[in-house]
Amino acid sequence: MVKRLDGRKNLELRKMEFILNYLDNPYSSVLGRSGKTIVLACVNIVNSLPDFCKAYNHGWISCEYRLLPASTVGRNNNMLSSRSFEIKRFIGRSLRSAIDLYKIPNLSLIIDVDVLQADGGTRVLGVNSSFLALIIAFNRMISEGVIKENPIKELIASLSFVVIDNEILIDPDYIEDSSADCDINIVVNHKKQINELQFTAEKKSIDKAVIDKVIDISFDKAQEIFNIFKNDLLKVGIQFTF
Repeated sequence: MVKRLDGRKNLELRKMEFILNYLDNPYSSVLGRSGKTIVLACVNIVNSLPDFCKAYNHGWISCEYRLLPASTVGRNNNMLSSRSFEIKRFIGRSLRSAIDLYKIPNLSLIIDVDVLQADGGTRVLGVNSSFLALIIAFNRMISEGVIKENPIKELIASLSFVVIDNEILIDPDYIEDSSADCDINIVVNHKKQINELQFTAEKKSIDKAVIDKVIDISFDKAQEIFNIFKNDLLKVGIQFTF
């Protein structure tokens, strides 16, 4: 049996917490923490709507992702690496899948996800923090008359897994992630559907049964994250239910 350094059970999430409206300057912002990993997600409205959105009369949501220099052990000199590009696309796709872009016509939103401290799971915490920041932003847009109705189609939550010696571990830290046989990142919604699934065999291939089990676990564990979302939103006066 794999022994986790922090004493968690294989399917136990790290302590996850969010501070909503963390900054004043962005349209909305959320500071997210999962274990030692800390990210800051900020939403802003920008004047850069892609041409294809104008043609189909719908809005757009994009993401930028950066590892800040002090986020890793030893100064990180490459904030905008190919890995950052891949992760920002993962976050952007995940968020757009949960949004009806036709309900935000002529609007282009950009979410800046800055990793303040990295210890595994930065992309999934980036999705979760960004989704909360979008909920806050859309609530503000409705109150300001920018949009008429909430464009969110479903609640989403993102989770990460690794497989080590045929055992599934949820929410791995950096040490676990770097020694894994494979890693899996998934985004699911409250309807028990998959919005995004990313699987990478690092050391050896994995049976389909393992992926099936990870998906089932994700549907169950996502509810824990949804409950955190709802409780934190209530603290800032937003009641969000499906």
